Amino acid sequence: MPRSYVAIYQNKELNYFLYFDFKKHEFFSIAERKNQSMILLTSFVAIVFYAIMKSVSFGIAIDPLKMLFIASILGIILGYISIKLTDRAIKKGLERRKEVIHPTNRELREYLFEGKKQYKVQVFVILLLFLFIFLSAVLLYFMPQSVLMFLVNIGSWVVSMLSAWLIRPIKRSQAHKQLEGQLEKHSG
Repeated sequence: MPRSYVAIYQNKELNYFLYFDFKKHEFFSIAERKNQSMILLTSFVAIVFYAIMKSVSFGIAIDPLKMLFIASILGIILGYISIKLTDRAIKKGLERRKEVIHPTNRELREYLFEGKKQYKVQVFVILLLFLFIFLSAVLLYFMPQSVLMFLVNIGSWVVSMLSAWLIRPIKRSQAHKQLEGQLEKHSG
């Protein structure tokens, strides 16, 4: 699932991302759609789902370690599938949605400065998501019959894997260092 580009900055006011392509050595932006209605719908569905599933159980004695293993494997498989599907959807619409830009050195410094702040927050979110996997695994271990905890653990794996893949923290850090090095050469 290699991509040659990585997001280095997000403009939240105008709702677009700035990407750097390592292969083409170019910058491009992609305007994102506002998803407020989707967030509201997801929140409502989550509340209804919880109300329905909170008391549902498998009804059989299940070894907690086997349940953890099954949930983790299913979560990793579904995470991989969601990454593949997301990658395919991105590739399908990338060329018509992207706009190549040529930032000045001053603009690039600003993008990198703000992008580093955003990067720290995003890495923190990824770490929280993986902490959530751990917490859901602990709860599933103590409640192996709970269908809700089983599904929460699977969902935690999927969301964490997809988030880490989308943010690409290591590649993003490399892009920042490479671009800062190029700026140092131009200014020095």
